Amino acid sequence: MRFGAHHEWGKLREVVIGISPAEDFVVFHEESQRWLVPPGDAFSRQHAGRRLIDVDPERALRIERQVDALTELVAREGITVHRPERLKGSERTFLAPNGEGAQLFARDGMIVIGNHVIDASLRLKCRQRERFGLRPIIHKAVQEHGARWSSVPLGSPGCVDGPFLEGGDTLLNGREIYVGISGCASDLAGVDWLQALLGGAYRVIPVAMKSNVLHLDCALALIKPGLLVWCPEKFIDGLPMSLRDWEAIAVSRDEADLLATNGLVLDEGRIIVDADNARVIEELRKRGVDVIPLPFDGPIFTGGGLRCAHHPLLRESALG
Repeated sequence: MRFGAHHEWGKLREVVIGISPAEDFVVFHEESQRWLVPPGDAFSRQHAGRRLIDVDPERALRIERQVDALTELVAREGITVHRPERLKGSERTFLAPNGEGAQLFARDGMIVIGNHVIDASLRLKCRQRERFGLRPIIHKAVQEHGARWSSVPLGSPGCVDGPFLEGGDTLLNGREIYVGISGCASDLAGVDWLQALLGGAYRVIPVAMKSNVLHLDCALALIKPGLLVWCPEKFIDGLPMSLRDWEAIAVSRDEADLLATNGLVLDEGRIIVDADNARVIEELRKRGVDVIPLPFDGPIFTGGGLRCAHHPLLRESALG
């Protein structure tokens, strides 16, 4: 493979990791943010539209440091790292009437499945322009590696009618693609669009979640074949049928709110996990998983974890 990914595991070779210059991060809030939990929800409402560095400079700098530390760690593993292009001027403000959250969460604005690279359609108005900071990376993938580039049509201006399809909702398991549906992000129109794009070789499966869950990766992680981490309280109908015989590490709602299901898989059975999720780290290690703890509480306060902060461009795995 020169480009692409088939699973959530497999050796990571090339990746995008988001950026969060401290002076860029603007606190954002929209009504669909039912997924925010205390104290982040009140903070978001109170300070929407203000630069985080003016409200809480220590937190803004911590986010920047922790994302850069992630980048350095991944690069030391021999993985090629790309960063989004920093948006400037009107690029940063259009479609962002309520503030915007910098370009920290590279996972959501693009989706890589097989040799497809997809411009995602984000439900939050203030995040819809994030795709443009990823465009130079996508162009390079198309020109140098033959990636197939598609764009999900943007949803309605009121962010009610889709299609919406976000990378955080999209998990890869070979020819099965799971898409989380909660009303906060992706919708069934996005699922239909993706199925039409991928065709009969794939099965795109919607996964029903509670209405206060942002993304599927806030409730489910596929660590390696046969092992997953999930939060049963955040699902309506349980796991997809093909995952129900996997060994499952269950986490509580509180642990899931701290994004215990949201890590960065370096290789099959090797993963970076937020250092505050001590119990989950212990459970993974009991099952032979090599876990690298990394402090990531700054981004997690804003609603996104280690999986949210990166998107694989090349992951070695075979499609059966």
